[in-house]
Amino acid sequence: MEMQQNSLPAETEMYKAFSGKDKSYDGVFYTAVKTTNIFCRPSCSAKKPLKKNVQFFATTREALFARYRPCKRCKQMDIGNSTPEWVKNLMVLVDKNPEKKLHDYELREIGIQPEKARRYFQKHYGMTFHAYCRGRRLGKAFSQIRNGSQIDDAVFENGYESHSGFREAFEKTMGFTPGKAVTKNYIVTSLYESPMGHILLAANDQGLCLAEFRDRRRLEYQ
Repeated sequence: MEMQQNSLPAETEMYKAFSGKDKSYDGVFYTAVKTTNIFCRPSCSAKKPLKKNVQFFATTREALFARYRPCKRCKQMDIGNSTPEWVKNLMVLVDKNPEKKLHDYELREIGIQPEKARRYFQKHYGMTFHAYCRGRRLGKAFSQIRNGSQIDDAVFENGYESHSGFREAFEKTMGFTPGKAVTKNYIVTSLYESPMGHILLAANDQGLCLAEFRDRRRLEYQ
């Protein structure tokens, strides 16, 4: 039985980030030390081991299943600590202005590499950062229409330049036209941080309809 790991950055990149205690990589990968059987965040302040004694994992679950113990110093298993600060700040920025389109050069201006944001969001949320932003814009537009706003208002207040562009994006994501938004039922999703990883929660008007690990293990039987 073999576990299929999530994609990781190059080993040279991870070891450099781990050696430099780079906090921006927290949540992107975890580093296990073979000589101590402990795994840490990249930013952990503990003494760094030799490269030959290091093993990298995409999630805490993978490290635990490989029989490594959580580090008591960086406490990566604490609830609420798994999301890096730069990701939290980025999501706050998007939530304040979901209608604004954030370009790559704007991410670089605030000290975030677009590639790193894309990799983190793809791994933890199943979509790129820009796809997340598009989803937030469409979600806001959908709520506006359901609450009685005109489609014209939803189009131009959420950064779309034309009705056709908005309609195409809306129908591709939602599966129906904007005009049917008022009569359609919908499911609201949310991510909850647990010590074992992100749990995807989904609910509709009748209550909770889904709860599963976002990064659940995929097993291949040989």
